[in-house]
Amino acid sequence: MKTLFHETSQIIRFNFKNLLLFHMGYRLTAALVYLELLNAGMSFALKKAGYSYLTLENAWKVFLSPWTIPVIGILAGAGLFFLMIEVGGLIAAFSGAVYFIKMPAVKILSQGIQSTAEQLKRRNFPLFAVVLANFFVLNLFCLYRALTHIKPINFVIEEISAHPLGQGIMLAVVCLCVGAVIPTYFVFHECMTEQKFYKDGRDRSRRLLKGRYVKTIARVLCPQLLLIGAAVAVYLALVLIMAVFALLFVRRDLEFAFLIRAADLVEWMVMAVMGGISPILYYADLTVQYYQYENNKIGQKHYYETKEALLSRRNVLAVLSFFGIIGGLGLMDGAVNGSFLASAVVVQTEITAHRGSSAAAPENTIAALSHAVDEMADWAEIDVRETMDGVIVLFHDGDLKRIAGTPKRVSELTLEELKEVDAGSWFSEEFKGEKIPTLEEAMEYAKGRINLNIEMKYSGASSLLPDKVRELIESYEMEDQCIVTCTSEEYLKTIKESNPRVRTGYIIGAAYGNYYRNEYIDVISIRSGFVTESLIKAAHEEGKSVHAWTVNGKKELERMRVLGVDNVITDVPILAREILYREEGTENLLEYLRLMFY
Repeated sequence: MKTLFHETSQIIRFNFKNLLLFHMGYRLTAALVYLELLNAGMSFALKKAGYSYLTLENAWKVFLSPWTIPVIGILAGAGLFFLMIEVGGLIAAFSGAVYFIKMPAVKILSQGIQSTAEQLKRRNFPLFAVVLANFFVLNLFCLYRALTHIKPINFVIEEISAHPLGQGIMLAVVCLCVGAVIPTYFVFHECMTEQKFYKDGRDRSRRLLKGRYVKTIARVLCPQLLLIGAAVAVYLALVLIMAVFALLFVRRDLEFAFLIRAADLVEWMVMAVMGGISPILYYADLTVQYYQYENNKIGQKHYYETKEALLSRRNVLAVLSFFGIIGGLGLMDGAVNGSFLASAVVVQTEITAHRGSSAAAPENTIAALSHAVDEMADWAEIDVRETMDGVIVLFHDGDLKRIAGTPKRVSELTLEELKEVDAGSWFSEEFKGEKIPTLEEAMEYAKGRINLNIEMKYSGASSLLPDKVRELIESYEMEDQCIVTCTSEEYLKTIKESNPRVRTGYIIGAAYGNYYRNEYIDVISIRSGFVTESLIKAAHEEGKSVHAWTVNGKKELERMRVLGVDNVITDVPILAREILYREEGTENLLEYLRLMFY
């Protein structure tokens, strides 16, 4: 075992800087580009299938849509292409290290691209299936953790895992993949380095492994198991550090919510790092074993040393720049505008701060939005109306009586007159002088910080409010960061007909009729007391999400969690996060550390 680590570490260290630059740069760029493709593909497939939301109930209908299979095929092909380039680059880099040849990161990339092109030219299509099987086996732990955060896959996994037969099937699938991978351990070296056809490479791989299966599997398996153990240890250590940080620097009422969010972020970071290290260890060790078993080939030249590169350095840099720019733009777009993919498949019940964080600050103000951000709400619900001079402002009531003690109506006042109103003193002296914001001001603040649920208050059939709200959303390019809701189906229809990308939500006080079949509605926003399992199932079958309002009690929050509601609208986002994402381990950890520190 000591010799194993020494040899593998040597071949990694030999060209480590260039290898790291290639792998990190390529992984980041390819992942961002692929996520953008996935986002666009899912949006297109759902739209063609007549849905706006993917659920367990409508998954088969979406899948059987005539457009879905081609989209899945294109996405799968793109994913395999990206994986093959990575593997080709790693095989070239490690094989070069055997002969003390250092390759720059750009050269590694060009060898990956060239090798992938060669496999397509020789019709080595089964090699792409082997790449996929290797990816599945290497990332089994990370994939399981990731898929439990994605719906409707998580529901399927939970159902299968709950039954012995399902557990047996899952184990059989894993064993089948492992069984397919083992005989083809060295097929990449044979096809990419020795330029063989897949069948010849596979047969040669089996001959090299004859009598060495146990040794080879042990050498491959041990580093991967150690890596998983190290990842778990790092995760626990980082969560402990975050818990200490929460106790020392985070507000007492935000401690638990902060730790839940931090633990989730840490898990994704650890999985990303583990997913990057795993293939480096795997292909480095396979290269060491391959050249040990093929010791008679040491010293021979290989095609990537003598053959002219498929792409020149200038072209490779151009490709890198292109993917880097596209990936960077995708990252910025996802961070600033949100992601359709996230809204369609993220598994957690999301949390909406009612009228901003209205329990901590005056409702429908920038202060309320700021508190909603601080309290880690996913969305902020705001109410909008038109002033006499046609400006859209954040305000719930029809008049100012409750907020400012005057019966004057918002529609009878100009924006200038409304800006003179003190919208904060009624709440507390701390917010004295808080102004009534315009929707444009609210959007300027929220962009890139928090999603908005914009509730339009009905003001007559001839009102221009729907068009003005839509135009503002388009102007700020926040289609993926906003939902427009209303009690009027006509308002929602007006918006949807003008721009189908803007998501709409129908607000109802009780469940009746087949309202969830309305093609102009993406979200059902309903009083929590009328939310039932059958209602959620019916809405999900039609591709709609269900938002429950206004949920402030612990028991009702727990009921919403059990039912699997998609979004909870609440005055207490912190409490909602604690109930919906409660983890006994993190809660107990905080209590234990609190005893130590205080």
